[in-house]
Amino acid sequence: MANQAHLPARQSSIPLPLAIGALAVWLGLTVGGRWLEAGGRQQSLAEAAGGGVGWSWALAAAFSAAVALFAARRHADGLDAPWPLKSLRLAAPPLLYALLMLLLAWAGGWPPRAVMLTVACNAALVALSEELMFRVVLLQGLLRRYAVWPAVLASSALFGVAHLAGGLVGGDLGGALWQAGAAFLQGVAYAAIRLRTHSVWPMTVVHGMWDFALVTATLAAAAEGEGSILPVVALLAVLPLSLYGAYLLRGSRRGALRADASGAARARG
Repeated sequence: MANQAHLPARQSSIPLPLAIGALAVWLGLTVGGRWLEAGGRQQSLAEAAGGGVGWSWALAAAFSAAVALFAARRHADGLDAPWPLKSLRLAAPPLLYALLMLLLAWAGGWPPRAVMLTVACNAALVALSEELMFRVVLLQGLLRRYAVWPAVLASSALFGVAHLAGGLVGGDLGGALWQAGAAFLQGVAYAAIRLRTHSVWPMTVVHGMWDFALVTATLAAAAEGEGSILPVVALLAVLPLSLYGAYLLRGSRRGALRADASGAARARG
């Protein structure tokens, strides 16, 4: 029962229709914008991330931030620092996974420094954009109407669909499917940590590290004329992460939480 006191479920100022509308615009910016950037041709995610800073990702990040900042309440919707501070330890397992992914990427060699800087910039933009859209705007909109578990599963499923659409733009059906599956499983863990820490920022950092490792490893392998095994490793890695997320939400399995985000805000001082 103690866990339930730490999950801000329905105290959000983001209505679900606004969240759904924002998601539609966001998809247009990311998927449609990326297609326009590629000149209508098929381009893999790794090629797009390493070929230059993506204006579509920059616009999507700015849009997500604008919606989150103007429609959300900071305390209720996860825009403040983690609270209590010791809840940061909950982000340790996915952080260790991200560091392991970086080590595996290093083992395969690195792309040129300029490419790495470009990938790092794009990974930061994508992480900020996706975490604000799916773990603040969409998740909080769903929590206004639904219990925690349905909201987490729905936001994670839509997170997977967004990755499926992005993968299909690159013309790689197989890659799109594994991206969608991994994103759904990852979304459960990320949403759980977002709710338990009252903050979107820990997983934004982990998300950016994860994407940076995947893309740089893929580019390094492609430069050697090989295929990277890191995407397969990543898919296997998110299976236990999703179980970890389920464990963190075990106190909310009945849904219908009336958690006191306002009480949490008062406790902050």
